[in-house]
Amino acid sequence: MERERGKVVVYVTTLGIVRDTYERCLRIRKILWTLLVRFEERDVFMARDTQIQLLDRLHARGVTVPHVFLEGQYLGDAEQIERLNECGELRRLLQPYRRAASASTCDTCGGFRLLPCTVCNGSKKSVHRNDWTLEFVALKCSSCDESGLVKCQDCAEYKDVNGNHNG
Repeated sequence: MERERGKVVVYVTTLGIVRDTYERCLRIRKILWTLLVRFEERDVFMARDTQIQLLDRLHARGVTVPHVFLEGQYLGDAEQIERLNECGELRRLLQPYRRAASASTCDTCGGFRLLPCTVCNGSKKSVHRNDWTLEFVALKCSSCDESGLVKCQDCAEYKDVNGNHNG
């Protein structure tokens, strides 16, 4: 994908109910953090659009995570990434995507990369006054997703070593 040029994208879940899946996601995150790789995390639990996007990319019927993409090309699932890491190939592949400094959590969203919508406050409804009557009408908010969330603008783009925005 053109939008992913120069990026490592990881599809994960933050939902801890299915412990094995959640732990696989944590292991892949930890590997990437240990290698000091900057990556964009897409949470399939937080947004249905992300689930559909992953299904389309994998040509699959069911969502499984984690999955890693490098510059829009599929790199692998948890087992493949762990194998690549064990033999040292992952470090070589991801060398161009290393961060200059250690990881820090976003002050705006705490690292979740999503925030409640500022238009509807996460209610998914936008209230407007009808111009012909004194009644208020509740409409579906067009600023957020089906969960009432929007992407954190501070995390939407990352800065490279020179402070230039990439995205």
